Amino acid sequence: MKKIFIWCLIVSFTISLAGCNVLNMNKKQNDVQDKCENQCEAWSKSYQQKYPGDTISYDSHYNKKLGKCFILVKYEKSQLRSLKSLTENKVYGSFLSKKDSKTVICNVLETKCKTEDEWDSLVKPYMKE
Repeated sequence: MKKIFIWCLIVSFTISLAGCNVLNMNKKQNDVQDKCENQCEAWSKSYQQKYPGDTISYDSHYNKKLGKCFILVKYEKSQLRSLKSLTENKVYGSFLSKKDSKTVICNVLETKCKTEDEWDSLVKPYMKE
């Protein structure tokens, strides 16, 4: 009877530790995502101060697989879209097309593309992982 009680106690303790680890991992992940969102907001405010005539919209995402904070920016005036890593201060890709639907710029890192749908597909892994 004592052995069963001790075994149950050990199992319960182990399960509670595992639960604590999951909670700590989730909290750390949320903290990193919050930090990324704050970095993106600060970047946006800084951009708006430098270029007050150009309105932008953006999405932020912390990519845990790559360990990087990404911002996907749409510049309203030029219709340029850009994927940037704020962690590295690096542009990963850009998309721009003219009103006649002719694509002028379409790339993510070394990969070239021809359409907005292709660009969206190339950007997706950075913004969803």
